[in-house]
Formats: sequence, C-alpha cells, structure tokens
Amino acid sequence: MKHTWRKFLITILIVSNFFIFLNFELEQYYFHAIILYIINISIGWIVGHQLDKFVFSKKELATAKNTLIDYNFALESVSLGIGITNENGQFEFVNKAHQELYGYNLKEFLTKSWRDCYSIETIDQLNREVVPVLERYGKWKGEVVGIRKDGSRFPQEIIISNVEGTKKFICVVRDITEQQQYLNYIEHIAEHNDLTKLPNRRKLLSHINLNKKASIVTTLLFIDLDRFKIVNDTLGHNYGDELLVNVAKRLTSIQNEYIKVYHLGGDEFITLIEYGDHEYTEGIAIEIINDLSKPYLIFGKEVFITPSIGICSTPEHTNNYDELIELADTAMYHAKLDGKSTYKFFSDDIRLLLERKSIIETELRRAISNGEFFIHYQPKCNLANSKLVGFEALIRWNSPLLGMVSPAEFIPIAEETGLIIDIGKWVIKEVLCQMSEWQSKGYPLVKVSVNVSQRQFKEKGLVRFIETCLTSRKIDAKFFEVEITESLIADYNLIIPQLNALKKMGIGIAIDDFGTGYSSLSFINELPIDTLKIDQSFIKGLLANEKNKLLVKTIIDIGTTLKLVVVAEGIETTEQLGILSELNCPYGQGYLFGKPLDAKKIETVYLRNYIRNNIEHIR
Repeated sequence: MKHTWRKFLITILIVSNFFIFLNFELEQYYFHAIILYIINISIGWIVGHQLDKFVFSKKELATAKNTLIDYNFALESVSLGIGITNENGQFEFVNKAHQELYGYNLKEFLTKSWRDCYSIETIDQLNREVVPVLERYGKWKGEVVGIRKDGSRFPQEIIISNVEGTKKFICVVRDITEQQQYLNYIEHIAEHNDLTKLPNRRKLLSHINLNKKASIVTTLLFIDLDRFKIVNDTLGHNYGDELLVNVAKRLTSIQNEYIKVYHLGGDEFITLIEYGDHEYTEGIAIEIINDLSKPYLIFGKEVFITPSIGICSTPEHTNNYDELIELADTAMYHAKLDGKSTYKFFSDDIRLLLERKSIIETELRRAISNGEFFIHYQPKCNLANSKLVGFEALIRWNSPLLGMVSPAEFIPIAEETGLIIDIGKWVIKEVLCQMSEWQSKGYPLVKVSVNVSQRQFKEKGLVRFIETCLTSRKIDAKFFEVEITESLIADYNLIIPQLNALKKMGIGIAIDDFGTGYSSLSFINELPIDTLKIDQSFIKGLLANEKNKLLVKTIIDIGTTLKLVVVAEGIETTEQLGILSELNCPYGQGYLFGKPLDAKKIETVYLRNYIRNNIEHIR
C-alpha cells in the first residue's frame, strides 16, 4: 500500500501552517501555534492514511475481480468436471465440464446435492469408506460409478478434497469409460482364446479359485479330441481351426448357470460343473461325446472327430482344488487308453498309477549314472529257413526301488520329461560298444536296430552323435539301423533331412509298428527307408479274422512293390509263421524264434552257432 495521500496532505498542512506561524507577532502565541501545527499534521496523516487505504482497497478489489474472472475462466476451460459443495453437500459451483458430465445445466446443478449424482449403493459405499478418510486426511481419490440426469451410469475417477478452514468440499471428476472399455478389452483378450473366443486357462483358474474360497462342489471334464492331429496333417490347419470353432459352438450349447466351458488351447477343452453329482456329471459327459461325435461340415467336406473325457470332482476325488485340472487330465489319458471316444472318472487306481509315475520319473533321473539300464537283443530271422539276419536292441531297467520296470511304462515318461535324450544316447553308445566287443572276439556282425524317438530327432546333433559313435567303435554303418514310428512323419520337414543324412552314411532305416499310424503311400515312397515292420497286433489277429490277414498281405505287397524289407513282429506260434510264409513275408521276430537275451547269452545261443556266410544281411 502506497503513502500518496498521507504525503500530500501532510505537505499541504506543513506549508500552510508555516505561513500562519510567520504571521504570529506575539511570542506568547508561539506555543499555541506549535500545538496547532502538530494537531493539523496529525489530522492530515490520519485523513491521508484513510484515503490511502481506500484507494488501495479499491485497487485490490479490482485485482481480485480480475483474478476471479481468470480463475473462473480456467475452471471452465479444463476438461475435468469440478464442483464445490457447501457444508450441507449442496453444489455452490460447477464448471461446464461437470455440467456436461452429468447432463444438468448450471441452474439445475445449484439445486442439487452430491448425493443426486450416485446410486444408493454408491452413497453407502462413500459414507462407509470415503468420509472417514476425508475426516482424517482431508483428501480421497478413487473410482466409483456416477449416474447422469438420464439415469445412465458411467465409471469415474474422483478426487475429493476439503476446503481448508471450512466444511466445504471440492471434487474433481474424470470420466474413465473409454479407459475402462480398453482395460476390459485387454482383460478379455488375456482371458479368452483368440480362435474360439471361449474363456481360457487363466479364466478357468480364476473360476476355480473363487469356487475354492466359497467351498463350492466343482467338477471338471477334461476334453481332448481324438486324432485331431490327423485333421491338421491331412486337411491342413485351416480345417483344424474351423473344426475347433465348431467344437466350441457345440460345447457352449450345454452352458447354463452351473455349467461353463473353457478352451485350454489346441484341441483341449474344459467343462466346469458346479454342484453336480456323479450321475448328473456322467450324463453331461455322455451328452458331450454324442454331440461332438456327430459329423462336421468343414469347407464343404465332412469331418469326423471324437472326444476322450477325463473327470475329476471335489470332494469326491480330491479336496485340493489346485490339482483338479491335472487329475482330470490324467483321467482323460486313461480314457484314451481305454479306446478313446469315452469318459473316465478319476479313481484311487489312477491315483496309484500317478504316484508310481512320479516315482518312476524320480528314479529315471539317476538310473543312467547308477548303471541300472541294460540291453537285451531279440533275434530277427529269415522265415524261410529260420536263419539269423539281425537283432533288435531293447532297453531294460532294473530299479533298486521298483524292480524290473517295463519299457512300455517308463519310455513314455522318459519322452514326456525329456530324459529320453540321455537314455537314447546311452542306448546307442552301449549297443555300438557291444557290437565292437563282438567284432573284437571274432563274431560275425549282423545288423542291429535301435529305436529312436521323435524327441531325439528334435534334439540337434543326433546324426553327428551317431556318426561319432560309429567311428569311435569302428563299426561299419551298414550293420546299424534306426527304427522310427509312423508318428514321426508328422514332423516331415524336421525328420527327413536327418533320415537322408543317416541313409547317406549307410545306416539302415526301418518304420516300426507299421499299420498303426497314418502314413500315406506317397509319404512312404518319399521316405529314405529300407524296412517295414508289421505291428504285432496284426500278427496276433491273423487267425482271428480274414480282414487282418488281408491287411498283413497288403503291407507285405506294399513293401515288395517299393523294394523294402518286410519284418513281421510278435510271431509266437507255428500257425502264425505258416500264414506269414504263405503270404511271402520274408523276415520276422518273436518268441517263436527267441526271447530278448542279454549279450552273453546272445553269444552262446546265436553267434557261436552261425558261420559268417550263412548270415544274410538286410541292406
């Protein structure tokens, strides 16, 4: 505040009083003149001071008005809704954004309370959760749902602050509808399969967790499509994808308040049932099998598929919700073992098998280092004269904990866990080492075949490893053969280059268990193979029906036409041998010729009794 008027008035009074003072002639009046002088100056100062305050206040008021205009303009310019309420919760001020947000005009808003902007449920929530925070900290930020004039609801982010020194509140509101929609979209993508649009594993786990907290009786049906891979491999992935979409549509037709469907990925689906008893669940499983087994019209072609279903329920089979999926999956696996296109409930027997599987996996991990594996050799013979033509190397496992474990039991576990890589390498090295020992003893070498799994071919360096082992043991490649299954053909681009490399080295290649897979003749013709081995299941059925006999004859004819060696597996009786001889099958193996034996007995029973020129070689 400036002193303009005080200076001006005091100056005027000083000058005027000075002249008056000069005119006083009598000395006795000097004292009175001085008193009058001081009084005039004081009055001038007081009057000037008041005038200065008045001028200053006027300017301050003008400035305040301008500032308020600026503030008001600023509040009206922001996109956020801003409202100020009095001590009763009535609005005293709302900016334009706040009016547009709720749909009220300014006149209407100034008759409203903040409670008119929310539902009863939200008001209760704010009173319960927000008011205590405001009373303690004077500020709260969160998300609630607002209600517009037309009754529509919208999600909002709101900041509420107390106006210091008053009972008024200022609220800043932001509409987060688009943000919420985007988040919902992202969440939907994260929790749904992109192809079938069904909820995925993440959503399933969330549902199971909610049921776990609420102790709701929950049943899972783990659905796997039988031989779905064949559709992909023979018709193409477009057909496979469209088939999955159609399967999803059929499954969703059974959904209701207590039944939900999920797509785990690939050809695996889950149906979750709440509060379903054993009988009800069984009925749903039968309905699913019937529905999914009906033909599908995919791009003008009729496609058939069947499901295998594993079922696990709480608390019937387990009290642990977290293992429901795993146990249902295990039950599904056993449904497939029962012949596919069926369902199977989890049981104590399956649990025992599962526990044994776990033990086998644990023991397998130390079996090689502990020297628990060994090799038996089964002879292959010429069916015309029973002369030895080769051996198949078969791995055996004598576990200190489990005793003798069948390859049919531990090989799939080794495949699943990846342990087959090390086991397979051990077998190749062990067989070639034994062949080298036989060679050093002067025994005639015959072709020895070793089974090689799909998992081994996926591991880089298999061809190089075999070549190194052959070279280090000084074994001619023509005496070594790898046996593969038809299923490897599915990884055509991966397998063929490696088979060609092995073939170029002179190593024999045989397809094991031929007839149980899905090889086409064109594939067989393109594969660099030497031998077809007829699966023993066909040999066992030779005497049962004429169709099996015809099928075996067809395989033999295919092999002969393609100039391949044909070996029949699992020959156990002279009757089977007679029929195979009649069908012109050249070679075979089975208990009729000899059981698998260890290397020492092979030397005694076979190698010592054969002269080199009496042994035929499969080339």
